[in-house]
Amino acid sequence: MQIVRNRETSLSLDLAPLIDVVFQLLIFFMLTSVFTNPAMKIDLPKALSGEQADNQQIVIGINHEGELTVNGKVSSLANLKDDLTALLRDDPDKPIHIHGDKEMAYKFFVEVMDAARLAGAKQINIVHQK
Repeated sequence: MQIVRNRETSLSLDLAPLIDVVFQLLIFFMLTSVFTNPAMKIDLPKALSGEQADNQQIVIGINHEGELTVNGKVSSLANLKDDLTALLRDDPDKPIHIHGDKEMAYKFFVEVMDAARLAGAKQINIVHQK
């Protein structure tokens, strides 16, 4: 007499498709956030790629003459670090979005980036038009 044994099936979970889905969701959420408009008239440069940001952000506007706004309020380069430090106090991970005029001098961009880093900003984004 022959005894028939059931073979045990091994259960294994392939993580590769799960990781693919997680990355797809991450990309989807990064691309579907929304930008806010700056308070002053800025002619943004154009780019073919880009992301949209969420509403919980800090927006710095720089026109071609170097005048600054922070979340729609007029500021100066001397006060920018203090303004950003106050805004980042509640949420240090809050992203900063720089709306720079396409005709502005590069030195304004560098000075604003430097002030944002000194204020403790961890994420700084450059905004453009599609």
